[in-house]
Amino acid sequence: MFTALAILVGLLTATQARINGQLSHEIHNGIGAGLISNTVGSIVLIVIVLLVSKEREGVIRTIVALRAKRLNSWEILGGLGGAIFLSVQGATVPQIGVAIFTISLIGGQSISSLIVDRIGLTPSGRKSITFPRILVAAFTSLAVSVAVYPELMHSTFKSLPVILAITAGIVVSFQQAINARVNAVSERPLATAFFNFIIGTSFLVIALAINLLRGGSMGTLPSHPLLYFGGITGLIYVAISAYTLKHIGLLNFIAFSVTGQLVGALLFDWLSPAANANVSGYLVTGTTMTVFAVAGSQIFQIFSRKKADLRIR
Repeated sequence: MFTALAILVGLLTATQARINGQLSHEIHNGIGAGLISNTVGSIVLIVIVLLVSKEREGVIRTIVALRAKRLNSWEILGGLGGAIFLSVQGATVPQIGVAIFTISLIGGQSISSLIVDRIGLTPSGRKSITFPRILVAAFTSLAVSVAVYPELMHSTFKSLPVILAITAGIVVSFQQAINARVNAVSERPLATAFFNFIIGTSFLVIALAINLLRGGSMGTLPSHPLLYFGGITGLIYVAISAYTLKHIGLLNFIAFSVTGQLVGALLFDWLSPAANANVSGYLVTGTTMTVFAVAGSQIFQIFSRKKADLRIR
């Protein structure tokens, strides 16, 4: 079940990326697109919290835990991770291209997920940095590199944007981990997403203001209603992520979600290709590699657990 949920997060991520990408193209501002997406998600979550008593109770539990110091103030700042990701994406993709950004992001996530699991930042507890786990992280990054290879050939390497993209991946890993900690207190994934979106939206308002003051611009808002559904997609996957991480750990979560993300990209490029996009052999190969890497990891973990059980007996 949790494996399927993590893969679903990847599919939703690909969906949001397609929606927000088109919105960014329409208004000519990546940060602005992120702000619109987060604002829509925030409005929906505010309505849900006001109307659904269980979600409202989850928000109240979180606030009470903050006041009682059972939850640290920094643990509620997970929304900054999403906002930083959207800001870095909007600023660096035009400079280095989607391919290098994606590789750098996944590389940052894969490496930092090992650290996050090792220090036990997620509610699932500490997990040792073993050779198979390192292999899964490395192979996942390699698979993504293969999947985006055609775009990689047309990308431009610049050190600072690449460093920023890697940093964004690291930040997103920690965001997902602390969201899971908040969810352990709120006990309601949508209540957790509520704090995430409110804080993220506030940060994006500041980021967009800086962008506009430095000479950025925004076009008129598009009329197509589907372009405003990115935020709804985002709140669903933030909520699912917060719920799922407790059960499978961050590295496994990232491996599964990257699988879903590549499968989603494959389906989008096949069923509804964007401009200059098509289903390439590289994308199919990279997706297949990721699926096999994740499957191999799970088989190894099953055998390891069986060995451990036999030793105990």
